[in-house]
Amino acid sequence: MKGFEDHKNSENKIKIDSNIENKKKQIINKAIQLHLKGNISEAIKYYQHIINKGCNDHRVFLNYGVILKNYGKLKEAELSYRKAIEINPHYALAYSNLGSILKDLGKLKEAEFVTRKAIEIKPDIAEAYSNLGNILKNLGKLKEAELSLCKAIEIKPYLASAYFSLSTLKYSKKSKTYTSKHWY
Repeated sequence: MKGFEDHKNSENKIKIDSNIENKKKQIINKAIQLHLKGNISEAIKYYQHIINKGCNDHRVFLNYGVILKNYGKLKEAELSYRKAIEINPHYALAYSNLGSILKDLGKLKEAEFVTRKAIEIKPDIAEAYSNLGNILKNLGKLKEAELSLCKAIEIKPYLASAYFSLSTLKYSKKSKTYTSKHWY
């Protein structure tokens, strides 16, 4: 009979573990739904709660990073994106978002590297090409920047930010041919 009791205890443990996992999934889904509906303050509470409970879901860290970036907390957003990548090293969107943050922090070489990694993993993310174009522009690699921005537009023809970046790139290239005299 002892073996039977051991089996019973292991069944209870499996049920408890299953219930805990279901509860985590419910909290994650609730956080994502609140985020999607624009209820950011409540979404933050859910994200922080599940992170404090030892969450290991890359989507949570990506989404929380987006919120942190929008609140201007770039260092915290960087850490959140890095955690998403640590959990899922093949998560192209986290690399792309990290590249954007690194650009904003002035870490252009690293931003270029991680954004290229995003494109390597998933070559159809228009936003990654757009981010890369802006990074390359800041690095002075104007020809490469133009190609990257054109690729973003090719992938997603309605990506307004890529058009804007391309137009400012073209303008900056054109303005470099003029003298820097000021006319008053």
